[in-house]
Amino acid sequence: MMKVVYTAPNRAHHYRYASSLNKANILSVFVSGFPRWSPRARITELKQKLYRADIFQTLYLLSLKMRASKTMSDYLAYLAKIEQDFACKKFMKEADVFLFYNGNGLSSCNYANKMGKITIVEVVNSHVEYQEDLLREEHKSLNLPWEPFHEKDKERRLKEYDAADYILLPSEFVKQSFLAKGFPEDKLLKVPYGFTIPAQKADNNAKAQSTFNVLYVGSISVRKGVRYLIEAFKMLEIANKKLTIVGPMEQISGIEGIMITDDIEYAGVLKGAYLEKAYQSADVFCLPTIEDGYGLVLGEALSYGLPLITTTNSGGIDLISEGTEGFIVPIRDAAAIHEKLKLFSTDSELLAKMKLAATKKVSSMNGWDASGIILCEKLETVFLKNKRIE
Repeated sequence: MMKVVYTAPNRAHHYRYASSLNKANILSVFVSGFPRWSPRARITELKQKLYRADIFQTLYLLSLKMRASKTMSDYLAYLAKIEQDFACKKFMKEADVFLFYNGNGLSSCNYANKMGKITIVEVVNSHVEYQEDLLREEHKSLNLPWEPFHEKDKERRLKEYDAADYILLPSEFVKQSFLAKGFPEDKLLKVPYGFTIPAQKADNNAKAQSTFNVLYVGSISVRKGVRYLIEAFKMLEIANKKLTIVGPMEQISGIEGIMITDDIEYAGVLKGAYLEKAYQSADVFCLPTIEDGYGLVLGEALSYGLPLITTTNSGGIDLISEGTEGFIVPIRDAAAIHEKLKLFSTDSELLAKMKLAATKKVSSMNGWDASGIILCEKLETVFLKNKRIE
């Protein structure tokens, strides 16, 4: 039976993937960089299959908390990747497949390749040069200062793309960024992310609200393109409207110089019941991102029965059908977002129809369990393919 060594620096979806691999009885070990002191660090089902390489990742997170210089934080983040990379080598002999987060496995990947193992680099965003170009252009267009990615980290990522047998990625957008860089399609394995199914289902029969509520959840940053949503919302000429923006404000937010009207609310970071209430109170969800490998909030919003407006660079095309559960618009296009907001706000029948479609879409999916099953199937396919070649 195939055995997988998997490594990742944080919790995110990686804990879910590790659990899925373990449930399928194909996980050899999960090397995690997520700090053991965190109350969210436990993953009891893995037991002896969990190994922590988290010293430098802990120091990196402490540096952010202590507001250390960016140079210091970036260097600690780089060392955290090296720590995880070298920790994986000791487990490689028992593995058939080495699956590693981009930036965290160059040395172990080369070692595994020499041993005839199958190596797969996991990316969560578009090709590093592709996303760097997008973000550089965006900062330049807004006259904002731009800092390139950490050079050594970028170099490692690029080398891993070439060294690995396969690249695991979450969306068609990310896939196209690698195809544009000349990577062969048969090297690219697409597994869209899942989503958490809320305890309380969306109620599409609830009484219509007098206010048209638009919701955004995510960081307020240049990358997320929030300024284009704000501009679009301000163009919306209806009497009762509200835009709720949930998430942390980055130092360079991308909304510098925009006048904020009374019908736009910054709710800050919301969790638990407070975040759930924000979703339940909304009519439409918008993610105007410039670059997102796969916006996890899209599945979250859809699970609350919310139609989506999102960009081509969000992974939305892998989740919804255009014009059925929402709309896909170009990046940097406030006018296109405004057009869809206007459509939703003036056509109650269309809004109700799309809310129902969103709910039906979610009911036909199986959240993170489905994503984990697809991941295991992809790994099994490449394992059997390479076994036949041998």
